[in-house]
Amino acid sequence: MRAKEFLFEAKGMFGRGQGDPFVNANGETAEFVEIGAFPDLQTQGKQYDTPESRDLVIAEIEKQYGTTIQWVNTPSDTNLAFAVARVQTSDGEVLLWGRYFKQVAPDMMGKWSNTQLPAGWKLQTKGAQKVASGLDPQTLIGTEQKFNGANAVISQVSRSGDKVLTDALQQTAQGQMAVFPGMAEQLATIRDYFGEIMGPVAMMGGIVGGQADQAKHALADGADWSQMSIYWPQSKNHNLVDSIFTAPNGVEIGVSSKGGKGAAASVKNLYDSLQKNKNNVELMRTTEYAGKIVTVIAEHTAMEGPFVLGEMLGISTPALRDEVNGAIESGKRDFTGLSKEAVNLIGTMKFDTTKPGFNTGYAILAGLAKAVAGVVNTNPEFTKGALALLNTASIVQLYTKVGKQGKNDVAVTSYDAVYPPNFQGTILLDNGKTYYGGVPKGKFAFKFN
Repeated sequence: MRAKEFLFEAKGMFGRGQGDPFVNANGETAEFVEIGAFPDLQTQGKQYDTPESRDLVIAEIEKQYGTTIQWVNTPSDTNLAFAVARVQTSDGEVLLWGRYFKQVAPDMMGKWSNTQLPAGWKLQTKGAQKVASGLDPQTLIGTEQKFNGANAVISQVSRSGDKVLTDALQQTAQGQMAVFPGMAEQLATIRDYFGEIMGPVAMMGGIVGGQADQAKHALADGADWSQMSIYWPQSKNHNLVDSIFTAPNGVEIGVSSKGGKGAAASVKNLYDSLQKNKNNVELMRTTEYAGKIVTVIAEHTAMEGPFVLGEMLGISTPALRDEVNGAIESGKRDFTGLSKEAVNLIGTMKFDTTKPGFNTGYAILAGLAKAVAGVVNTNPEFTKGALALLNTASIVQLYTKVGKQGKNDVAVTSYDAVYPPNFQGTILLDNGKTYYGGVPKGKFAFKFN
């Protein structure tokens, strides 16, 4: 018996939505990804036959994600069903939280309380969410214009009127470890959100340890970080990087702030690395499969990419292009008269056909994108190659450490840079946020699992 694939539960601890934040008592933060109830009520019934059959599915899920489920209750022999929520920490670690049930119900809303979480974790309050969003670059910087030097960055942040944050950046630019008076309850927020701004300012201030100097010599011909311009991408899923320096020699150097929200990698990160290293025979051999996927995505439009990949991987035929284009041109909004190929690609995907902008052609495209991602993500050569490309990219990983000072204050304790980058884990092709039944919002992205 195989565990069914996780499906994103739009209503779901069954009332959570994707991206909902959690915080641990130790300052660690995480975001809700998805939730699943087992067994599948429609195909397998309300419960498993025995505790042993239930446990076999649990073991398969743990093997699939490479981690142990953290249970919030203890099972009895009558608890023959369960649910598993997947969350991801700010460091990119996948956590699985589970709860046992006697059986699965048609409506699981309210069956798993928000307070029934593994030890130390709690749902972040709306007030805390507001604080978090108020300290990120999208709020405090709010533009993709380039800033020349730390003073320009500080001037931009000072527009918020928050003297504590402005003072912290001034201390950092002057080569001091910043202190945040009275902000002890926001320790994780300062590290995970404000750190995306403060970290690069610390690089300009010359107080970052590790391989910061090695990176500037390798990428910027030795130019100091204070001599470079910097900007913050305003799309939260723009890249794997949170900010981008531009060196006097024209090289763009991404900064991936460890402890941030873990923005998805874009095709640009991988494609740029592929082009930079195209004469490296050994790397090109290692990245052959991933390189083909990345190149197609980079060199084709969001509309064309899934078709080219689908045909390259043997998932779709050229006839599907004509069917999709015809549906788009005719404004088709129903699922009658579709080819068997299109029906199979759409499968069990759900679409709101009344939503403005919906088109059957785009729905088929979304189904194709999902199928392409599924094939690519089951091939270990993709992760192997994508990691190899990322770890030769012009990216500096920046670690910011903070701690409590006294009872009420937060103090930065250190900054450390890693270069060349050392990304680890599994990289997946991500279709979910761009292909959805309307005009594609962008190309395939990449995410860590």
